[in-house]
Amino acid sequence: MANIFKSKYPNGHKVELKDKAGLNKVKNGLGALLGKSTTGLVPGKTQLELVKPKKGKPKHTIYMSESGLSMCMKKLPNGPLYEFIGPKSVIQNSFSHAGDGKGASDKSSTNEKTELKELISMCILREKLENGRDVDYDYVEECMPKQLRKYFHEDYFLSAQKQVKVWLSKETGRFKGKGYVYERQLDDVTKKIYKNALALSRLSKDNWNPGDIWIVKKNMNFDNYTEASNIQQINKQLIKDYKDENVVGISLKQILKTQKGRIDYVNLSANKVKEAKFDFTFTQCDFTGDTFKNAIIYTKSGFGVRMGFKASTDNYGVYLEGRFKGAGSQVGGMDAKQIPIEIKKRYGYDIRKGGTPNLSVEEKLALKEMKEIFKRHGAKQISNTLTSYDNFLEVYKKAPLFQKQRLCRIVSFMYPFLELSYNKDGEKEFKDLMNWSYTLAKKETSVGGFYVFLGP
Repeated sequence: MANIFKSKYPNGHKVELKDKAGLNKVKNGLGALLGKSTTGLVPGKTQLELVKPKKGKPKHTIYMSESGLSMCMKKLPNGPLYEFIGPKSVIQNSFSHAGDGKGASDKSSTNEKTELKELISMCILREKLENGRDVDYDYVEECMPKQLRKYFHEDYFLSAQKQVKVWLSKETGRFKGKGYVYERQLDDVTKKIYKNALALSRLSKDNWNPGDIWIVKKNMNFDNYTEASNIQQINKQLIKDYKDENVVGISLKQILKTQKGRIDYVNLSANKVKEAKFDFTFTQCDFTGDTFKNAIIYTKSGFGVRMGFKASTDNYGVYLEGRFKGAGSQVGGMDAKQIPIEIKKRYGYDIRKGGTPNLSVEEKLALKEMKEIFKRHGAKQISNTLTSYDNFLEVYKKAPLFQKQRLCRIVSFMYPFLELSYNKDGEKEFKDLMNWSYTLAKKETSVGGFYVFLGP
């Protein structure tokens, strides 16, 4: 935790009370006191803003020692004033920075937060590999572009620390020193790798290689990338250069406070392993029965395929991604071009996509498909809100046109997973389709480029 007593954290700066596990790590801190008090402070949830200088009489004064420094905070949104008295380290270690939450739901702020998280991870990793030092919250915040600092959050900082820790668990001694360039995907030197790779693979940047940040040796020769005549040559060169400590792409996923980090090497072998070591037995589908916006098909392993519509769009394009239940982050987006091809190959079925859905043609098909899904799995395994197919039909009939049109499209993606796979070869085929989906989400394909994954 950064020193909230510093003047750089002014009046109004937001903090969050740490969870119970975090508080219990602070000697003589709030962990024991909160269990006995009725102050309205909830570990892991209560947010407050700093009040500098002290104004008015606090409603609650919390003593962590008989004497010490004083820090006043106001509970958000409109709560009372608290005064905390005790050693500086005890007070500051009881709270995390909360950020300001500005623009939490708009697309531009989402992109800015993604950029910020990647820059935080890159900063901490670079300092460790170049200089062998661990940097603190304040240092990293100062390194961030000014326009992004308003989103700076301790969760991002702690996640990056975990990412670097798991990197070092396997990569100690490699890529060390000041002979490297650090950059985000396609910022500068990595354009020399991606340009020909994307042309040869005919994939989008993330579907070929989702490396968010790259470490590239200074003055590296890119001829084997720019002059390659097929994607296999580039992929082999990428593996060779990683082993020679010339270049590596790293895909980052945020690691939450309650999660452990892991490192994974994707597409490292030329003979790519396609069988994932997970139990892909179907457990349930979480279908939003009121709006038809999303469906997540889960398996026993926790892995699921999410299909739905992006919040920032109002069209009919269904977006698919792989994710683990409760992981707080996706495994990866699934290549929209590959899914219809695979489904057609497996089941002879054409997924409905493109343009505006024509209800006179698509409605009858979609309702028939939904009825079959309900019949096979039952309402409890399809939705938390729908009690039967008839109940679904009631909701559908009352829905506006736009919602009905979206339903016609999302069902077309649900149907192959929840009905056609079972028609072909039961649970065995469903598991195989989910295994294929998992490898697609990880970009572990015959044309995918090597990268290192750091995440939960």
